[in-house]
Amino acid sequence: MKIEDMTLAGQGIAQSESSNDFNSDGGTVAVGVDRNTLMLPEVIVVNGEPVTTSQAIARYFERDHDKVVSRIEKLDCSADFFTRNFWRVKFEHSGRYLTAYNVTKDGFTFMAMGFTGKKAAAFKENYIAQFNYMSNWMNERIETKSEMRSMADAMKGYIERTGDIQNSYAYSNECTCLNSLVLGMHPRVWAKQNGIPVRQLRDHMNTDQLALLAYLESRDCALLDLDTTTDERKAKLTKLAQRWLAKHLED
Repeated sequence: MKIEDMTLAGQGIAQSESSNDFNSDGGTVAVGVDRNTLMLPEVIVVNGEPVTTSQAIARYFERDHDKVVSRIEKLDCSADFFTRNFWRVKFEHSGRYLTAYNVTKDGFTFMAMGFTGKKAAAFKENYIAQFNYMSNWMNERIETKSEMRSMADAMKGYIERTGDIQNSYAYSNECTCLNSLVLGMHPRVWAKQNGIPVRQLRDHMNTDQLALLAYLESRDCALLDLDTTTDERKAKLTKLAQRWLAKHLED
C-alpha cells in the first residue's frame, strides 16, 4: 500500500525568513528545526491531517523499523487514543507486505516520551516544529481555496457586466497574473523548475506564498466588483503584492 504523500517544495517571491526555510532539495523546513541534523523530519498529509510514518520515525531516530512498530503496538494508552492517532497500513518490501503506521502529532508526542537523551530531545523538538508548520500550511491552503471560489464568482459578474471575456481566457489569465506575482515568475516556469504539474501549484506553495495569494485574491474580488479594467487591476495588484512582501519581510 502506498502512503499518500503531499510534500511541499519550491521558493518564490513570498518567501519570508521568519516563516520557513528550504533545504537543498527544495523541501520545506519549519522554523526552529535544527538543520545540522543528518535528516529532516518527514511530515506528510494523509486524509487531510498531518502525520508522520513509523518508517520515517525509524529513519530519523536511527532505530529498526520493527522495533518502532513493536513500541507503537505496546504503548500503554487507551484503545480510543490508539485508534485516533495510530493508523495501521501495509507497505511492500522485498516482495513481502509488512505492517507500518501513520502517526499523528499527538501519537508521536505520546510514543516519543520514551526517547531520552540530549540528541533525542532535539530530534523531538524538530519533529513537533514540523508538525506545527504543516498544520499552518493546511490552514493557509484552505483559505486560498475559499478565496479562489469567491474570485471565480467575481470574475463571472465582471464578464457579464463588461463583456471582457479575453477570448474566453479571462479567469485563466487572472489566475496566471496572481500566481506570477506570488512566485516571482510565470507559473509554468516555476512548475517546471520544481518538477510539478502546473495544476498543482497551490499544493506546493509554502505558507507565505499561500497567505499572499489569498490576500491578492480577496483584493482582486473587490476590484472586479468595481469593474476595474484588466490593466488597472494588474497595476494595483502588483503594488499590493510589493507592499505585502515588504511588510512581511520586515516582521
